[in-house]
Amino acid sequence: MGARLLLAAVLLLLRTPAAEALMEPELCYVLDAILFLYGIVLTILYCRLKFLARRASQEGAGKKKEEAIYTGLSSEGQEMYETLQMKDS
Repeated sequence: MGARLLLAAVLLLLRTPAAEALMEPELCYVLDAILFLYGIVLTILYCRLKFLARRASQEGAGKKKEEAIYTGLSSEGQEMYETLQMKDS
């Protein structure tokens, strides 16, 4: 029922004079320019996000390397080999 109503509404809209205004090529040029600018903006934002993520991962890796150099091995509270406890059945 809803699909038939939607189809009827679309057919009625196509018969109106407002639909004829959409046939003008100038409108297509304006819409193309808007989509082109939208694509450029999205591309710039995507590249910016990639560069910021790469920079953050490099800074994080640099901090991890520095921490690894200055932290010694600590085996406090751990034995080299822990013994397994046998269950009594």
